[in-house]
Amino acid sequence: MTQDEIRRAFVNMSKSRSRALAVPVLDGVDWEDRDFYAWTDGRDLSRAYLVAQRPDGPVGVELRATRRTADFRRKSICGLCYTSHPVGGTALFSALKGGKEGRLGNSVGLYACRNLACSAYARKKIAAPMGQMDETLDLDERIARVVQGLEGFLKRILH
Repeated sequence: MTQDEIRRAFVNMSKSRSRALAVPVLDGVDWEDRDFYAWTDGRDLSRAYLVAQRPDGPVGVELRATRRTADFRRKSICGLCYTSHPVGGTALFSALKGGKEGRLGNSVGLYACRNLACSAYARKKIAAPMGQMDETLDLDERIARVVQGLEGFLKRILH
């Protein structure tokens, strides 16, 4: 995807805001190892952006993350890749729904890795902060779990 394709893909922000969006440099992005492309806003770390390729074209969503919690006794698990994190390693990401529903303020949420590196965790390209859980899923099944979870989240935004 190009920066312009990414800007045009957003379904829950105005066209003027998406045109002005600072998309990171895409040189060197390994698209084969990503189920989605995501980044955080350098000026506002509670704001993130996610773009996924779907059969009908790319879909982008603006996300808002919850603040880090100060409860040091709790760990959490990502709802996409099922990676276990210490406190603050996941966030509740909310996204306004697309279209009229979003203009009315309706949103959906997803608990995910705060760094949005779910694709890398599922492929074991980066080490999980608390080690990976023992599970019987192979690589293709772990990737499918991320894709299915993301697709469910995107469908809730689009409908």
